[in-house]
Amino acid sequence: MVKNEKKSFVKGAFILGAAGLICKIIGAFFRIPLYNMLGDGMQYYEAVYPYYSTLLVISSAGLPTAISRMVAERTAIGDIMGAKRVFRKSQILLFGIGIVTMALMYFGADFLARTTVGPLAAPSFRVMSPALLIVSLMCSYRGYLQGLQQMTGTAMSQLAEQAGKLAIGLYLAARWMPRGLEYGAMGAVAGVTLSELLALLVVGGFYLFRKRDIEMSASLESAETSDKGIIRGLLAIAIPVTIGASIMPITGIADASLIKSTLMSIGFSEAAASMRYVALRSNVTNIINMPAVLTIALAMSLVPAISAARTAKDQKTIHTVSAMGIKLAMFIGIPCAVGLFALSAPVIDLLYSIDAERLSIASALMRTSAVGVIFLSLVQTLTGILQGAGKQHIPVINLFIGGVVKVVLMLTLMRNPQIEIQGAAISTTACYTVAGVLDAIFLIRYTKLKLNVMDTFVKPIVAALIMGAAAYYGYSLIYAKVASNTIATAGAILVGFVLYLICVLWMRMFTEEDLAFIPGGSILAKLQFRRK
Repeated sequence: MVKNEKKSFVKGAFILGAAGLICKIIGAFFRIPLYNMLGDGMQYYEAVYPYYSTLLVISSAGLPTAISRMVAERTAIGDIMGAKRVFRKSQILLFGIGIVTMALMYFGADFLARTTVGPLAAPSFRVMSPALLIVSLMCSYRGYLQGLQQMTGTAMSQLAEQAGKLAIGLYLAARWMPRGLEYGAMGAVAGVTLSELLALLVVGGFYLFRKRDIEMSASLESAETSDKGIIRGLLAIAIPVTIGASIMPITGIADASLIKSTLMSIGFSEAAASMRYVALRSNVTNIINMPAVLTIALAMSLVPAISAARTAKDQKTIHTVSAMGIKLAMFIGIPCAVGLFALSAPVIDLLYSIDAERLSIASALMRTSAVGVIFLSLVQTLTGILQGAGKQHIPVINLFIGGVVKVVLMLTLMRNPQIEIQGAAISTTACYTVAGVLDAIFLIRYTKLKLNVMDTFVKPIVAALIMGAAAYYGYSLIYAKVASNTIATAGAILVGFVLYLICVLWMRMFTEEDLAFIPGGSILAKLQFRRK
């Protein structure tokens, strides 16, 4: 079982990670021209997302995880019909949640707009509200398919969602912007809502296409569980996960509500405060969150893999899969953090049409935020492991502690004129650091997990530092020759990537067994172990 679970989780993570990375690239093609089109009008677009994300976690965070885990537990004992009953009951529950959250945003649009950037944002809140119902319905399909370790349906719907947002959102933003920046933002938001509808159609179509194959493998008997028992089981898992997932969107609301007002209270004009807020939220946060798509994919794959092993009382598989998950998270997170730190200004300048003052502020924020990428990668991965192990309340408690640290630290630091907007970036990094360390301490104590510290942490750090130095100095050398930021940045990234890969092989960061389960790992194994 160890090999099967390890292979399934890595394959699932690879599918979701590849799709997520493509989605982030498509998302960049959406947000970057949108930013260049709207400028500070992005504040109307950014105002909607913290509230949308907070309401969305009710349906999109806890319940898909609960569905995935309960489906995985039932399929581990051959009860596919029982897994289908979980899916059907979750659809009813999610439909109800979607109706309620949609109504809250639609009818509360004026109030929500006034609490952020003003009444001009209210139409964007209303246009976004149907997406809450659409995504709720979509989450039932995604959770069910993920529980069966059928990650392709989720990946396809994610790609359709981003492609639809790119095409429809930019078209509507450009079409409506002549009426005002707030209308341009509303057009972009309308594109998001329509793209979610497209994604629902794609994942629903995938389910119908694969339904027959899944049912043919179903057992004839289903474990006796009442409908109320299924709902209680879903809620028992979903509620703590949802509370935990809502913490960061709530802190996002705190950012939206407090950053501008705090900056203005220490002497900044509204325009200067808005510029700093947009630099953090639009120029930096979007880039910083890009590596997270890979570790989120890891977490989503870890939940059913760990749940199935836990149901089978297979402690060895739990240890093996957990260790592999953490190693992959550090393999991804550490070099991404170092790379973003080393090339902060060139990357932002490459992606955005930005003046020198905003570039200076944004690149400094990027360097601070990049450190948090390592701990965010750790938090997401450990959360997936703990949720699969039935300890879903632990990440909630730890992230809540981190969230409190963030808000207190942000309000304290930002009131210092020498720190100002940097306080928001420092506090977010501190939040992930606190949560990640606490999660790791609990996991090691609870599961008695033994990690190879050298392979998991030390080697990736050393390789990433070598990579970062090469990328930093490589950029300077290339730019001195060609005087093109685009060519110099691309060249530096390529140099860094190749050197990191060489270091991974030279240091033998992965064992031959590890590489057997990684897509394309056979090629790396031949290079690393010099076998023909």
